[in-house]
Parts: sequence; C-alpha cells; structure tokens
Amino acid sequence: MVWMTRRAVVLAGGLGLLLAGLAGTAQAQEANPYAARLPAEIRAAGQLRIGTSPTYPPLEYKDPATNALLGLDIDLGNEIAKRLGLQAVWVEQGFEQLITSLDTGRIDMGASGMTDIPARREKTDFVDYFATGVQIFSMPHVATASGLSKPADVCGKPVAVNRNGIFYIHMRTFSDTHCVAKGLPPVQMSLTERTADARLQLIQGRVVAAAQGVEAIRYLNESPESADRGKFVLIGEPVSVDLAGFGIAKSRPGLRDAVADVVTAMMADGTYARIFQKWQMPYIQVQAVTINGAPRAP
Repeated sequence: MVWMTRRAVVLAGGLGLLLAGLAGTAQAQEANPYAARLPAEIRAAGQLRIGTSPTYPPLEYKDPATNALLGLDIDLGNEIAKRLGLQAVWVEQGFEQLITSLDTGRIDMGASGMTDIPARREKTDFVDYFATGVQIFSMPHVATASGLSKPADVCGKPVAVNRNGIFYIHMRTFSDTHCVAKGLPPVQMSLTERTADARLQLIQGRVVAAAQGVEAIRYLNESPESADRGKFVLIGEPVSVDLAGFGIAKSRPGLRDAVADVVTAMMADGTYARIFQKWQMPYIQVQAVTINGAPRAP
C-alpha cells in the first residue's frame, strides 16, 4: 500500500502547485490597474484572443522563413495583452470575418489595420491608434507612360483595388466626386481579394495604378528590408484620411476602455512611439487615443 501513499503525496503536491498558481494569477490580476474593467470571462481565461489577417505588411504579416507573426499590430497587441495581465492568443482569419468574430465572441479584439468608419460602428467600437489614408500608386515607367502625376489622372483608367476593405469604398467615392461629378469618366476599378493581388496586377501590366493604405505602400517602397523597395511611385497625396483602431464588440465597453487606457499609457511612457519607429512609420502616429473617432471623456 506504500505506492498508494506515494501517489497521494504526488497528487496532493500537484494540486498544491495548481492552487498556488491560480492564487498567484488572481493576485496578479488584483494588482493590475486594468483588471477590474475586464469582462469576467476574459479575466477567468487569462487570455486576450486577438484576431488578425496577416497579409498586410508592415502592420501584420508572416515571416516567410519562420511563419511567425510580425508587424506593428502584432507588437502593439502583445504589449496590450501583457499590460492587461493576459496572454495574447492570435487568431488568424480573413479580414472580412473580423467584425463577425467580435460580435459572436470568437475573438476579443481585432488588430488588423481596421479603418474606423461609421458603417463599421453598428456592432464594433474602435480604439483609434493611428492615422491612415488610401494612396494611389503606380510604377515609375507606367506612371510616365500613362500621364499619372495627380490622383485625378486615374479617371477613366484601370486601377486595382482590394474589394474587402476601405480602399474600395474610398476609391468609389473618389471616382464619383473627382471624376464623374467633374465630367470625367469613372475610375475603372479592377477588384481583387487582397492588396497583394492589386500590386501584382500592376506589376503584370493589367492596370496602370493600384490603391492601398499609405503606410503599407510607403513601407514596401521605402524600407531597406523590402524586396519591393523603389519599385513604386506615389501618385499625389492620399485620396482620404481616416483613423484606424483596435476593434472591440460593443457589448464589452470595459475591455474597450481598458485597451484605451493601456494605449494611452504606452503613449505617455514612450512605448507607443518606439514601436512605430521600429516599423518605420512615425508619420502615422496620433497624439491621443480616440473612441470611434471622438475624444475620450475626461
């Protein structure tokens, strides 16, 4: 019967370690200034499930050598989870699935360069943390041959645009207001599933220009690490200016406010600026966090 006694000791020891670990987690959460705002189910799980579509460098993408997630949003998301006292669990999915996944509770936060626009606020709140804009771009020889020097020069010409995000919405508005309303032919949009596909159409000569976020195309065209460095030319200024934010379901205002508090603290202590500098995008930083485009209540 000695073996039973030893087994009981082992089980009791393991249970003790488990209880000690749970107690330690509870104490850590109690000491965390943001924990009280977190939904009970998130505190209990000890995890922050963050949805992302890793096809948009430098915001989120996969290292081709290691398959690891990299990018500005990945660094920010990991730091936010850490400061909330939670483990970041990344959930990869299509960009078009993010808001539905937030609404159904599959993920807790969306971190994928999500532009904050009124149409998306019906189910989702946005903790806005950078400024973005839709940029038309081409290749130097194509731009010269097609006479592209300003955005209106693409009126009546084929432009590749990702159908699944804000780029198509803003390019359609641009076409209506800067082309059709002025008696010019509309932009001939060639719709793609991803921004990488839009760039490919341009490279293959199927269109004369493409459109995507200014931060992404500048990174691809300017970063020393980019294989596409110097391949493109920007056509004038962005045709839109928007804020982008972390998406959080409207049913979780506590999580939204906790994330906003964390990002505000990161701005104050310099972490926010260091992460943007690391990814060579200091020009898209904002001075303060906003919620759904509006200043936070004091």
